[in-house]
Amino acid sequence: MSVTWGELLIVAGLGLLLAPPPAIPAADAAFTQAAAVSNVDISYDDWSYVLKATVFEAGRSDRSYAPPPAPGVGRRIVKGNTSSTRYEGNRLYFLGFKGKNLEAVLRIRAELAAMPDAVPMAEWTKNQQLAFWLNLYNVTLISELAKRYPEQELRSLLYGKRGLLDRKLLTVAGVKLSLNEIHHDILLANWDDPLVIYGLFHGYVGCANIRPEAYTADRVWDQLKDNAAEFINSNRGARMRGDVLEVSALYEENAELFPDEAALRSHIADHADPAFAARVQGAARIKVDVKDYYIADLFQGYPTDINPNAANPGMFAELGPGMQDFLEAKGAGLRASQLPLAVRDYVVEIRKRNAAREGQVSVEEFKASKEEAQPEQ
Repeated sequence: MSVTWGELLIVAGLGLLLAPPPAIPAADAAFTQAAAVSNVDISYDDWSYVLKATVFEAGRSDRSYAPPPAPGVGRRIVKGNTSSTRYEGNRLYFLGFKGKNLEAVLRIRAELAAMPDAVPMAEWTKNQQLAFWLNLYNVTLISELAKRYPEQELRSLLYGKRGLLDRKLLTVAGVKLSLNEIHHDILLANWDDPLVIYGLFHGYVGCANIRPEAYTADRVWDQLKDNAAEFINSNRGARMRGDVLEVSALYEENAELFPDEAALRSHIADHADPAFAARVQGAARIKVDVKDYYIADLFQGYPTDINPNAANPGMFAELGPGMQDFLEAKGAGLRASQLPLAVRDYVVEIRKRNAAREGQVSVEEFKASKEEAQPEQ
């Protein structure tokens, strides 16, 4: 069901759509004080390494829509994401998060959560705190999805009374926290700035991008601005249908940042390319009607979707040397016939789009786990 922004505000005002999350008990003193000058040096090099090795970069959207997918040679059923926005946004190589690799990510997560115990956050600057919360949120979300991989549609997994986002997954400075509490009660409460929402990766195509690097105090606002521009200038973020501005459900989830339609319109226009910004300002109304909850996984949740009838000697040439190097670096021994058709379609489309912009998609090695090295036959 879609609603206009005006309808959203009316419903939210009645407390029926987005009831304000409960306050975190005894968290104010631990998470609101900050130092004017940095007294601690914080490094996220290990998390950056993991992201650099597992994020497949798509580049900026060209605002073209993906056509309805075909089932492929020898098939009657279409597998994978069928959304018109499925060629947008970066992808994670979730196959890499297995065995010892997942254990390493969980150690990074535990070390991050323990940092405020070693040095109280009151001794950190605001930018250091912001980078910390964004990185902790993302590593937690990714590790939880990796535990449950393969998944396809994430909406029911993440949202609802038993959804991952509301589970107390972390303990920071003695306070048990859910990802939603980090999102709404800490980040949005302490940084009343819409840019913050673009740093939270929810794991699906229709959310803000996962970056190939960790957030850092010295670059966090530039990183967030870059993510905002990528998202807003894509069809999964905001698009025009006639004189109606259709926007992502991301803005519905963060309605507390936008008190009225004018605030949302202004925010989108501020980060939109000039031609699109002009259309945003001239839109007759705003509708929340852009959703793609399919997992932002390179293999689209089908890691062993083998189709022998799809094999052809030109597969790797079409995918390009970057993809061949990517597969060889994983040590998985995948043949062209073992690549899910969704992988081929996505990578080929990205290559074409980036080639037109004289860009280049590149990937780096992330140590393959034992489970990954022997794919199912």
